[in-house]
Amino acid sequence: MKICATLFALTLLSSALCVFGQTGEGPVKTAHPVSYGFVVDNSGSLRKSLDKAINLVHAVAAKNGEYDEAFVVTFVDSSKTVVRQEFTSNNSELHDAAENMFIEGGATALLDAVRRSLDFLAANAKTDSNRARALLLISDGDDSSSAAKLESVVAAAKEAKIRIIVVGLSDEKLNTKLLDRLAKQTGGVAFYPRTLKEMQSMIDQIAAAIRGN
Repeated sequence: MKICATLFALTLLSSALCVFGQTGEGPVKTAHPVSYGFVVDNSGSLRKSLDKAINLVHAVAAKNGEYDEAFVVTFVDSSKTVVRQEFTSNNSELHDAAENMFIEGGATALLDAVRRSLDFLAANAKTDSNRARALLLISDGDDSSSAAKLESVVAAAKEAKIRIIVVGLSDEKLNTKLLDRLAKQTGGVAFYPRTLKEMQSMIDQIAAAIRGN
């Protein structure tokens, strides 16, 4: 009887864990690990949206599985594009990097930041054959000072097999044309949440897109 009771309890626990994963409150379950980077706009036009960006990093990082790894890049102009956190599987380190982000002045260089992030990912990610690669770009799409061209950035992403997933956030106006092209031409997806509640409802979709699901 004790053995039967124990087996029954284990069955209930297993079922509960499955439901927990399906409700979006745990790591994404996938057969393929992922190496990806958060590329977060810290320019003045994101001043009122910075808290949303920080919350988004926290929520997506919380979906990481045991073998996933991520890094954090923030950008304004080219001289203020910084790797805040190198590749890590420790969500606390990603959390700290997000909390340390701050808004700075400067002419935004989005494409330069994406290109540098692509190069960093390609050079430093783990290389197991079944590993997915992606960037999660969080920005309003404004770019006023990049030397890199859209075509060369897309070509570099395709060559390295890196999808660009976009979350467009803005205090005022979004440049959806640039963001859409970065996402669609690299096999990624663009998300444009209008409210914090809407963004929270998209977390599972964003995490799945990073993994190519």
